[in-house]
Amino acid sequence: MAESLTVAYRHFGLGGSRPYLVLDIAGINAWSGPVVGLLDSGADRTVLPAGYAPLMGYTAADLEATQGTQVGGSLTLRSAKTPARAYVPEIPELVFEISPFFVQGCQTALWGRADVMRQFDITIMECAQLFSLTRSTGLVSRSSAATFARGFARPS
Repeated sequence: MAESLTVAYRHFGLGGSRPYLVLDIAGINAWSGPVVGLLDSGADRTVLPAGYAPLMGYTAADLEATQGTQVGGSLTLRSAKTPARAYVPEIPELVFEISPFFVQGCQTALWGRADVMRQFDITIMECAQLFSLTRSTGLVSRSSAATFARGFARPS
């Protein structure tokens, strides 16, 4: 079982070398396949181009419209009511749920914090053009949390 994975930035013709991660995704209709996406710490949840919804078996009845915001302003998101399943091909034993937003006009899948990033501790090494995924234990020791908090303490 792989506990950590280091991946070089990739160029998929989507705007230069970036921290792209390939996930195998299984839709609610059992469709499955690899999807290239960008690790995006600014995305609350995973965002997929709208065209993936029917491929993955989602109909209008399976999606809930909600308003969201992005750098360019507000937009309509179609939120999946039923989660899909995903895994990183190099770590196939860790299957997790994603409840994606589907967005018209979206060009690139964005892997968000509430689903994909919750599975791993992620380190971005921009200078080296690498990122690493380490399976999260979900645990932070009290001493680590206290040390981190002291860094933000105001001087007396």
